[in-house]
Amino acid sequence: MAERFYYSIASGSSGNCGLYMAEGTAILIDLGVSLRKITTALTALGLGLDDLSAVLLTHEHIDHVKGLPMFLKKSRVPVFASRGTAEALEEKEPLCADRLNVFDSGERFWIRDVDVTSFATPHDAAESVGYILEQGGSRFGFATDLGFVPRDAAECLRGCEAVVLESNHDPHMLQVGPYPYPLKMRVAGPAGHLSNPDCAVFAADLVKNGARTIILAHLSEKNNIPVLALQQTRAALRGLPACEVIVAPRERMEQPVAFGEEAVSCSLSG
Repeated sequence: MAERFYYSIASGSSGNCGLYMAEGTAILIDLGVSLRKITTALTALGLGLDDLSAVLLTHEHIDHVKGLPMFLKKSRVPVFASRGTAEALEEKEPLCADRLNVFDSGERFWIRDVDVTSFATPHDAAESVGYILEQGGSRFGFATDLGFVPRDAAECLRGCEAVVLESNHDPHMLQVGPYPYPLKMRVAGPAGHLSNPDCAVFAADLVKNGARTIILAHLSEKNNIPVLALQQTRAALRGLPACEVIVAPRERMEQPVAFGEEAVSCSLSG
């Protein structure tokens, strides 16, 4: 198996969890599904909970922390959360007290040999963040649950070889879909979720700045379909350097996505 890869365990409004691995350092990003689903996915990769180096939480919404209480009961693996996220979680779950490694948005820290940089994301949560994970000169970015891409976040993400980027909804599907009007406004608002067109525009920016793998994530089950997300991003990347574009499925991926020197294929897929 490639030394650097990303493996989506779940992606979407019903739950989010992914695995980043670089030369033996294994980091889960979010715990939005049951611990059973997480352990099953890890087992398929030949891993167990004890093989994890850390967990990074993006924010406190249930589709990102559903499995956290059981994880804390079953594992001593360190869990990192922004200060606002930690405070919100501690109000609801006593197990979180004294178990979370707290940082301020924008702070850098190390997980084994991986340099982690956090950055603020505009979302209706206490202190939502995205991450840059850097190891051996390879940079990986993770940015979901953001109503738009702020300048600081964009600057952090430029130069990453691989980026997990939200492509949550098709604006027309959201407009005519079943959500009540206030929820439609929330999703489309500046503290909501990134649309397919906005994702595509920023994906082109990333490719111009070195990205060679884009993983479209957090697709809405009711307001999007994978082919629309792919088509929108594919159109924006025409004429740019080759880049592999993949949609993270709702359930776990069939196989990990390699990136960096080990990723020899960089053509558009889907």
